[in-house]
Amino acid sequence: MGFLYYVVYNLFRRRKPRLEVYKLVNNAYELHDGDRVWLPEIGLAIGIERGTYLGIPREWLYWYDEQGERFLTPEEQMKQAQQQAQQAQQRAQLLAERLRSLGVDPDSLF
Repeated sequence: MGFLYYVVYNLFRRRKPRLEVYKLVNNAYELHDGDRVWLPEIGLAIGIERGTYLGIPREWLYWYDEQGERFLTPEEQMKQAQQQAQQAQQRAQLLAERLRSLGVDPDSLF
């Protein structure tokens, strides 16, 4: 078909690698296997890793950046944003308490 890459992933394979990435080179596909395979033409790697997606814990396919950092799922992004918001709220409360201990009403500053 002429696709530059094609990927085969099967969680239940035992005799063959669970992840196989084939790249078209000189009209023939070459196998690139491993837990993570770099695809320089698109600036990403594809790999397998245990994680939770849609509440299902298991091994999943993920995308990775040049530094090997996995891109978060939408579920993980939401959880991370909630944690960051919670931490910011806690810092704001601590700052307000500190200002009050110094005799400054934080509500009068705005």
